[in-house]
Amino acid sequence: MYNRMWHYLAMTVVVFSCTTDIKQHPDYLRILNERDSLLGLVNTDVSQINKFISDFNEIQENLDKIKETQKIISVMSTNPEQAKEAKDKIIEDINLINDLLLKNKETIERLKRQLRKSDRRILELEKMLANYEKMINEKDQEIIALKTKLEELNIKIFELTSEVDSLSRESKKKDEIIAAKTEELNTAYYVVGTKKELIKNGILTKEGGFIGIGKIMKMKDTFNKEYFTKIDITQTKEIPLFVKDARLLTTHPSGSYEFIFQNKKVEKLLIKNEKDFWSVSKYLVILVEN
Repeated sequence: MYNRMWHYLAMTVVVFSCTTDIKQHPDYLRILNERDSLLGLVNTDVSQINKFISDFNEIQENLDKIKETQKIISVMSTNPEQAKEAKDKIIEDINLINDLLLKNKETIERLKRQLRKSDRRILELEKMLANYEKMINEKDQEIIALKTKLEELNIKIFELTSEVDSLSRESKKKDEIIAAKTEELNTAYYVVGTKKELIKNGILTKEGGFIGIGKIMKMKDTFNKEYFTKIDITQTKEIPLFVKDARLLTTHPSGSYEFIFQNKKVEKLLIKNEKDFWSVSKYLVILVEN
């Protein structure tokens, strides 16, 4: 190989020696540069050349990995939901790209120092090195743009998450309101007591007539609600009594209830139609005689 190279150079010099002002001829100058480069290669230790080639191959492999990782991130970032789910993987890939770029930059700087210390310039290696440095700088700019896109995407994901959380809170609030309204609609109160007990506990008052004669019994406007028992009207169909006599002091449509008797006593109040029964009032007062 080297014999052919020297033969080529010798023939070139002979050809150009026949011309005038040979040192100014462009082709002559180009050949001199190529000669210097080839001489540099000839005089450079083979193991060093192999090391350069190995480093260049590693730089190229790193660039290929970066390119492939970029492609994966770009695909994931096109779908906010997918990006959200793969957020940890994206961060891991970005860190990998940063490490590979840093490693390439360190390798480039080391090779540049080695070439500067070399006795002879190796033009082809310098060109390759400059080309890789340019590629790494371009890749830097691409990664910056990708990071910017991911930051914007993270904001969108945050906004989306906030919107979902807001809707979830609003939906939960509505559910709570509906549940409260439903509970309110299905809630009723009842009390069972003798005349004396009901008056004593602030449920009833006496108006008109003489005591004991012609009394009108009615509920107070500010009756004692704490004395009542709270129930779910969808669940409570019966109210046990076991008394001698019972009657309703609150208004409830006839036909919606029935007193059940057993052994000459009122065993219970049976609510036959809870919707109708509680349609007038959600308070039930049962006056009983023991």
